Amino acid sequence: MKTHLLTFLLCGFSLLVQAQLNMNLRIKFNDSILVDKYIPEEKGFKYKNIPIEPGDYRILNPAVPRILNQETITQVDLVYSDFPPGDDFTELNRKRIIELYMHCPNAFNKQVITWRVIKQTGVKSSYDLKNYFHGFVIYFRPLIPFSTEKKYFQEVLDQKTSLQDSTILKVLTRNPSWKEMLCVADVTGSMSPYTVQLLVWAKFNEHLKTFRQFVFFNDDEEKSNDQSAKMDTSGIWSIESFKADKIFDKIIYSMNHGQHYENDLEAIFYAVKKYPANIRNIVLIADNWEDPCDMQLLPKLKELKIPVRIIICGVNSVLNTKYLDIAYATNGSIHTMEEDLTEMGKLNEGKKFKIAGINFRLVNGRFVESK
Repeated sequence: MKTHLLTFLLCGFSLLVQAQLNMNLRIKFNDSILVDKYIPEEKGFKYKNIPIEPGDYRILNPAVPRILNQETITQVDLVYSDFPPGDDFTELNRKRIIELYMHCPNAFNKQVITWRVIKQTGVKSSYDLKNYFHGFVIYFRPLIPFSTEKKYFQEVLDQKTSLQDSTILKVLTRNPSWKEMLCVADVTGSMSPYTVQLLVWAKFNEHLKTFRQFVFFNDDEEKSNDQSAKMDTSGIWSIESFKADKIFDKIIYSMNHGQHYENDLEAIFYAVKKYPANIRNIVLIADNWEDPCDMQLLPKLKELKIPVRIIICGVNSVLNTKYLDIAYATNGSIHTMEEDLTEMGKLNEGKKFKIAGINFRLVNGRFVESK
């Protein structure tokens, strides 16, 4: 179960001459999760330990969080011990969080990342401290090398390897009325378990003609362009075909020529201009663990009044509300492995609903988790 255990506000910072970060950081701690001794969770993600001495705030292996800054981080656990019992560790933990920010800012810049504060209560003496972990545990989804991805795709299509997930297959099976759709798909490296499902569907369900056109996105720049004003083909590729082998080739090309930025909205604008006759049938395949880098285009996308059906991949106790925002703004729908949420645009202010086991409420036109 996801628990919000801390919130913080970066009020401002300046880089000093000696590369010191001067930051006004205000952190509000709620009750910590109490455990006798911390054990990392098996959540389907990899994790790395970032150790810190019990009474200190400085990270002992700074190279590790710097490397993790390039990965898709899903959860951060701050682990400490209640020893001496009853001491106030708020200020020390605040310094630890600032220290992590200096080495791994990517752990702070996505609203979908879960933060937890874990207080260990099993330490009985100073001698015991060395038997307990102290520091950060960062969970992440590693980027798979391109050569490995291509081999995996081919083995799945040849039925030599089983699928790791079935989100897209289940959504498409539940929605047989989707015919000759315009598919806009994230093909960045972290989406491999889902991209291969699209290929499997295309190969073994070719007769259904679910998708007529495909637009693949995998941007090479974090700064997005205004596709509503001028079509920009950077980081976007397209193909019109029902043939799985042609779709496979275009996906492989798209994966190999991008830099793993999620330009979802740019790709939708591109699709609208490229295939104007089919714009009422857009399906967006999106990564739950990454934020679209071009959300500033959402007001202009809303003006088009084109519903976007969003298949959110990788939902696991957390759902990225940015995709709820897109579906709501376009009067589209949300689709997870197990559920479909349709007619999003008809939700009223204050309306509560539940999807993926998570309660949400619409507040000032945006979605927030609700108890």
